[in-house]
Amino acid sequence: MAQNTNNSKAVIVDYQDLITGKDVSAQIEEAFGSHDHCLGLLLVKNLPPAYLALRERLLRLASVFAALPESAKDKTVHAASRYSFGWSCGKEIMNGKPDVSKGSYYANPMMDEPEASKVLQEQFPEYCHPNVWPKDDLPELEQAFKELGQFIVGVGAQVAKTCDAFVHAQLPTTFSATHLQDVIQKSKTTKARLLHYFPQTGVTEGEKRDDMDSWCGWHLDHGSLTGLTSAMFVDESKEGLQEVGCPDKEAGLYIRNRGQQVVQVSIPRDHLAFQTGEALQLATRGLLAATPHCVRGATAPEEDPTRYATLARNTFAVFMQPSLETVVTEDGRSFGEWTKEVLDRYYDKEM
Repeated sequence: MAQNTNNSKAVIVDYQDLITGKDVSAQIEEAFGSHDHCLGLLLVKNLPPAYLALRERLLRLASVFAALPESAKDKTVHAASRYSFGWSCGKEIMNGKPDVSKGSYYANPMMDEPEASKVLQEQFPEYCHPNVWPKDDLPELEQAFKELGQFIVGVGAQVAKTCDAFVHAQLPTTFSATHLQDVIQKSKTTKARLLHYFPQTGVTEGEKRDDMDSWCGWHLDHGSLTGLTSAMFVDESKEGLQEVGCPDKEAGLYIRNRGQQVVQVSIPRDHLAFQTGEALQLATRGLLAATPHCVRGATAPEEDPTRYATLARNTFAVFMQPSLETVVTEDGRSFGEWTKEVLDRYYDKEM
């Protein structure tokens, strides 16, 4: 399979163009469309000044939380929701085995208590359980998580307007002019994920160079729109957990475009990225296709196998997705029902 590491193919829009209503439909089609060269990824630049501080604060806390004693992290584990709230590590199945290469902290950044009946709470604990926070061990995580999550949802709402306009023009009788906007503004199922990729100790170029998805396996997001920060690489051996540049130029996010070409994508620190998910692909009848992606870990040179043994990667994703009762499949399954099937792909039912 061909690989292209030229990042210039990522489509970029200006935040000011989004909020002023400028026509960016051509960029939407170029980013999310079904043409062979489309990546399924849109970058937004010139964000409000608050963004960089929000990003830095939360992503640094990912390393802080991951370094807490296991007893502290275990307080936030919620097995009944299939680890969809609080801390999860080693529960997700990737490439046929438990994924211990990263840990995740899940919460709804928009609300702490679910606005759902007891029946829905029992039927769909993956979305309807109250948030779980480490109030005793890392209380600052809650505010940092919510504030960045809400910021990203706000930008996502602006992206949604342009997506709706583009698709409605193509499917005026079957696609609502406010479909994605309604998903973002009305849904109670928004879920955010703070990710900490653990250092890959002793992984060398000869062992793992061909293992492209060593940090996160190939997958599709199953929601409608995913907002994603740039990754923060941290040398966890240094005090202060300062951000460092990734020393391995081949590590990071990879996307398979519509023509099945694998492309490495870099997200600048001051940009946000947005990817399309399976629910939006279904709603748009494939006009906006879901984005296959994976994450490649840093691999050390043969002569220095522990060079990156303290290098961690932190990032944050916000999944904007339909309400539980919204019908998303042609055979009439709701998003809640379909979500359970999707989770079966990645979680052992016996865990």
